[in-house]
Amino acid sequence: MALLYTPAEECFDRITRLASRVMRTPVAVLSIMGHDRAWFKSRVGLQVNEVALDDPLITDVMATHGSFVVQDALATPRYARSGLVVNAPFARYFAGTAVRAPDGSRIGALSVLDTEPRSGVGEDLPSLRDLVSVAEGELHRRQLTFAQGDMIRELGEARRRSMVDPLTRVWNRSGLDAIIQREVDAARARRTPLSVAMVDLDHFKDVNDRYGHGVGDIVLTEVARRLRVAARPLDSVARFGGEEFLVVLPDCSEQDAVAVAERLRARVGESPVSVGSSSRVAVTCSIGVATLQDDEHPSVLLTRADIALYDAKGDGRDRVVTAAPSVRERAR
Repeated sequence: MALLYTPAEECFDRITRLASRVMRTPVAVLSIMGHDRAWFKSRVGLQVNEVALDDPLITDVMATHGSFVVQDALATPRYARSGLVVNAPFARYFAGTAVRAPDGSRIGALSVLDTEPRSGVGEDLPSLRDLVSVAEGELHRRQLTFAQGDMIRELGEARRRSMVDPLTRVWNRSGLDAIIQREVDAARARRTPLSVAMVDLDHFKDVNDRYGHGVGDIVLTEVARRLRVAARPLDSVARFGGEEFLVVLPDCSEQDAVAVAERLRARVGESPVSVGSSSRVAVTCSIGVATLQDDEHPSVLLTRADIALYDAKGDGRDRVVTAAPSVRERAR
């Protein structure tokens, strides 16, 4: 299903946020079962990305019909040795329900965890099962371009794992290089337009200098999330460099790409990023847009987008600028 070791997706992040809120737990995860690891497609309140597939909490939630609940993991020797108990998030309470693929097979679980034990089974478990149904519905509706899905299915787990940025949970530069070449090939084969939007955070060095790199990481993670939300379902978001992102826009003309880029820009700067109980960091971005020309190499497409981004920053930042049709024309 092209799920394992793929970038985060807002449709699933929304479900884990709701699960955490409804179940009143600090941690919620949507796990997908791999060859030897349970990998977290979406997570709230947790920094680790995976746990061993033979973890007792994982094996038992996958083997249970309905909801599986552990009121106090430390009270049962089997669960006291779980990686989710002995390591962060140091869970005591665990509740989860298996998630099924469209063909009925169990492929993962939606689980919530708390650092404190709980008594009673919990009257909110029906809500957790409802959210599992929503997650299963999203699996049916999930959209990938042919190029994205083809690439994800061809690559092995280890390769895919190396192509997702662990901080922002979007494609990294290696993943981007693979995707953009395939999207270029697909656009030429189908005679459809292809555009890219290069995004750079304005004055991001000042954020790191003033607040520290820990806060900078929080800002980057939230900006990546906002870009994913504002992008279209078929678009690919990648971390291009330190504070630079690239959004690949298949079947998107220059006019349409500018509209998407304006939506990206507005979403990034719509509100300050919360970095604690009281601190908020204002963020804006500049964007350069380029549309693929006939016989143009992908590297030239990215160069033109980078030049347009440079113009956007030179023109005052927090704006979208389109690239000239060629680097040579820009030089002239």
